Amino acid sequence: MKVTMKDIAKEANVSTATVSHVINGTKQISEEKHRKIKAIINKYNYVPNSTAKNLRKNKTITAGLVVSSFRDSFISQMVYGVEERAREHGYQILLVNTNEDRNYEEEVISSLHARMVDGVILSPTSSDIGYLNKYTKNDFPTVLVNRYDPVAENTPKVTGDDYQTGFDATLHLLDHGHQKIGVIYAVPNVSTTNERIRGYKDALKKYHLPFNEHYLELGYATVDGGEIAVNSLLEREEDITAVFILNDLMTIGAISKLKELMIKIPEDVAIIGFGDFASAGIIAPPVTNIALPADTIGKTAFDALLNKINNSEYMKHIELPPSMILRKSCGC
Repeated sequence: MKVTMKDIAKEANVSTATVSHVINGTKQISEEKHRKIKAIINKYNYVPNSTAKNLRKNKTITAGLVVSSFRDSFISQMVYGVEERAREHGYQILLVNTNEDRNYEEEVISSLHARMVDGVILSPTSSDIGYLNKYTKNDFPTVLVNRYDPVAENTPKVTGDDYQTGFDATLHLLDHGHQKIGVIYAVPNVSTTNERIRGYKDALKKYHLPFNEHYLELGYATVDGGEIAVNSLLEREEDITAVFILNDLMTIGAISKLKELMIKIPEDVAIIGFGDFASAGIIAPPVTNIALPADTIGKTAFDALLNKINNSEYMKHIELPPSMILRKSCGC
């Protein structure tokens, strides 16, 4: 059913003029009425006028890119890849960093939809993305990148192979003789973390070793978080001899703390990080990293969005493989 301004006014028990003022910002409306009307507009995904309707049929040559964080080198490289590919196709990108704020993310998607962008590339803050379905079921082109959840329907996905990332990094440490391997992860309950830990568990199984959940520590994707996490982990689990760290800032923090504690790398604790940040090769010792091709993931995500814009039936999950950059921090 097509919802009109009159329908919204009736449900809100206000005049159509009041609804128009809220939509166009042409008159001050009481906060209570404004909130009520906006809620109904969002509920029905209302596109206010015929101009907007016509824009929907055509293309604005603009796309949204919504990322959950802009802190580490992986995300910045991924964003660069999206923007570079977009420029090649004459597209402008509206970039928003939600800073891991789920509610802000939903507001941003609603705003981008209202602005008639041709589509959105989203790296979500969490698995709580069911709200997307009211857009994607109505053929609003949306591609999930880096993180995803199956609850979102009609959304192609472009990710790294996070399972293989966790498996390969852990297996490398196991092959070096380590059996007590800690993991410092950035964000709980997102696909990147969950899949890497699943790979970690399966590598342990291959060596017939049990999984110990106390070997996992949250580091909040920051330098300070990495320092606190490695200190907490090694104080609690003194038998740990190697650590896999899932974010470059946490890797920097962890190495800083280990040096402060006079713990030798890799003699006392071996390190594998994620994402090959710029200074990884010149830190003492140079840092072994497992990396996903962030730039290629970004470019592929934009390609997938173009496919979705041009073909509403397009559905694919593209996974790109990791690579290991071997240096001295793991004992190589």
